[in-house]
Amino acid sequence: MSRPPIDRTGNPLLSVEKLKVHFPIRSGAFGRASGHVYAVDGVTFDLWPGETLGLVGESGCGKSTTGRAILRLLEPTAGSVAFDGQDVRALDRAGLRALRRRAQIVFQDPFGSLNPRMSVGAMLEEALTVHRLHESNRRGRVIELLERVGLREEHLDRYPHEFSGGQRQRLGIARALSVEPDFLILDEPVSALDVSVQAQVVNLLDDLQGDLGLTYLFIAHDLSLVEHVSDRVAVMYLGRIVELADAEDLYRGPRHPYTKALLSAVPRPDPIGREQRERIVLSGDVPSPSDPPSGCLFHPRCPHPKKDERCTSVYPITEGSSDGHLVACPHADS
Repeated sequence: MSRPPIDRTGNPLLSVEKLKVHFPIRSGAFGRASGHVYAVDGVTFDLWPGETLGLVGESGCGKSTTGRAILRLLEPTAGSVAFDGQDVRALDRAGLRALRRRAQIVFQDPFGSLNPRMSVGAMLEEALTVHRLHESNRRGRVIELLERVGLREEHLDRYPHEFSGGQRQRLGIARALSVEPDFLILDEPVSALDVSVQAQVVNLLDDLQGDLGLTYLFIAHDLSLVEHVSDRVAVMYLGRIVELADAEDLYRGPRHPYTKALLSAVPRPDPIGREQRERIVLSGDVPSPSDPPSGCLFHPRCPHPKKDERCTSVYPITEGSSDGHLVACPHADS
């Protein structure tokens, strides 16, 4: 999928720096914190207007928690989030309402995120009422939204259970668009859908981005999908970003051992068997985020032949090259 170049000479729309989300583990009669789950532990990235940043990694690495913390659906423990120059963590209730008009989220489970007791028309109109939008013709705006996502006026009086999974996800997208946002967090938006329906929804999201100038944070575990929808890709492991680069550069030349292992499992079309690819199988299980290893979080499973004592004692500094390819590994290929 070809995309116009992103202008990164100005200020980013979203700037996340050293973001942390730690959940206390409570025990005992008084519920005192006996430890923490380090769900997100120092995530940093910028996102420019019109860009799509893919956020990938194994289940439980902190991708969805990062997305929710950006909008303060979960309160960050530490770090900063700036949206269009505003400090998100400092916003009061009125400021959060204004932020959530400009920044919306589309959830993985379309059925669970829609109110089963509200008709489609009432659901979309509710968002317009809350934000006092299109007061003179809200019904017309709702019909326009439905048509924008590939549904019809006759769907207005139906309820979520009367739609297919793909249609429900279109409703979730329509609800997010109803308040005319600049930025969407897409949290596994197609993972619950059939492959053919996934393609339709992804094409819809691409069209919307082109027509409305939207900026996306695309959270997913399907690396083959992320390759086609993203301008840049960030790879997460145990709450931290271990590699970040332009999508083409990362898929063509991954530098972190974890990224290499993930990409080695991505199916590639090769009908006549010309391509010889080595499958990298990681040993052991993902460590618990409540008891992460010392040093590099990946070192217990890392297959790199030059792994040494630095890997077990010091977390590697994220270093970048002249092409903007960032990687947190002292032995990373350059």
